[in-house]
Amino acid sequence: MSARVGPRTGAMAFVAVLAVAAQAAGGVQPGDVITGENVAQAVELLPPSVEWMVKHGMRITVIPYEQCPLPKAYLDATEKYAGQVRLSDGGRRVDNYIAGMPFPNVEPQDPLAAWKVMWNHEYKSAYSDDVYTEWVVENQDESGTVERLLSSDTWRRLRWTGCLYREPKPDIPHNPPLRYTEQWGPLNNPVDLVGTGFLLYRYMAADRADDSWLYLPTLRRVRRYSTSARSDTLFGTDIDQDSIWGFNSKPEWWDFRLLAEKETLVPMHAGKYATEDIWCGKRGTESWMPCVNWEKRRVWVIEGVPTKLTQYAFGKRILFIDREVSNVTASEMYDHASELWKVWHNVFWYTTSVRPGRSYPEPRLFTPAVAVIDMQLMHSSRITPPGYLRPPEKDWLFERGEESLNTPEFYTVASLIAAGH
Repeated sequence: MSARVGPRTGAMAFVAVLAVAAQAAGGVQPGDVITGENVAQAVELLPPSVEWMVKHGMRITVIPYEQCPLPKAYLDATEKYAGQVRLSDGGRRVDNYIAGMPFPNVEPQDPLAAWKVMWNHEYKSAYSDDVYTEWVVENQDESGTVERLLSSDTWRRLRWTGCLYREPKPDIPHNPPLRYTEQWGPLNNPVDLVGTGFLLYRYMAADRADDSWLYLPTLRRVRRYSTSARSDTLFGTDIDQDSIWGFNSKPEWWDFRLLAEKETLVPMHAGKYATEDIWCGKRGTESWMPCVNWEKRRVWVIEGVPTKLTQYAFGKRILFIDREVSNVTASEMYDHASELWKVWHNVFWYTTSVRPGRSYPEPRLFTPAVAVIDMQLMHSSRITPPGYLRPPEKDWLFERGEESLNTPEFYTVASLIAAGH
């Protein structure tokens, strides 16, 4: 019988394995630049969507693997509480969760491995007690023309369970209990959508669907979003509610299957932030593609099939989830004929600071860019902080609470309406 490995010991051992694997892997090496001309040499390291992106103008600059140490408070909570966490209902319910990573030692041969990966994603450290940022979405056609620009001073998420830094912890009281709340908007642009905002409640109860509200000031009404509309696009973009940040659906409403645990190239330390040159070009599909640093990393490849979502646009999702940070790197959406339809691709920079004047005592997971691409319609909605349009003031604020207007009282329909006026 093997010795039992604790959460922190297991995490440290896995990081050591990652470092050795990154150094030993052959073929693509740090310093290489992958383009459409030599993409064949990297195909084993690329999700299908990323191979498609390279063939349409993306350039991958390969750098050495760099570790992503998780926050101390998150590791401490994992060590304290993970041993008591259990799965029930075939993986659809997590019992005895308090805080931290629920399943730090996932083994590929475990029949419930896919579910454990998805619950680690649901309770990932990246969006801890509270997070707030500004954002810009640019809708582009195949020529690279920006058809429409949407912007807002506000995306915020508040965690109501598993809190690590702010009182009350570990849970903010609410009846019924909440996992997190999230708000997009009010929009500043375009003119016809100014004041529009979106609010989401994610409940703890496995059988209770999310509540979502869309406020439309031009109609002077709040529209409740039905569960069946979660794959519909928002604000005229290529973005649907369930794809936000890669996977934003309620895990309990899906079936998950582990396809692989493998090495891929991931933009985890991008090296660029809030600059226009984060995109590969200004014309054509090159303007859809981020040109940043990529590194070899271990990922989980998970297939998700919706089970309780009626009239759902996608037949399945293939999720590439980084093993260290539990974030989706690429989320591929397939139609009901199993043809690749869309991708949400996250660009990360795991660091203490992305710009002068603001830093954190520990590295955090910043998102300098997101590429959202509809391969079938040849259309893109790229997402960035507003840095190259104007100096960002509230970009990626973590644990700032009242300073960033990210406290419970802001997550009400009344507050959504007031913000949009």
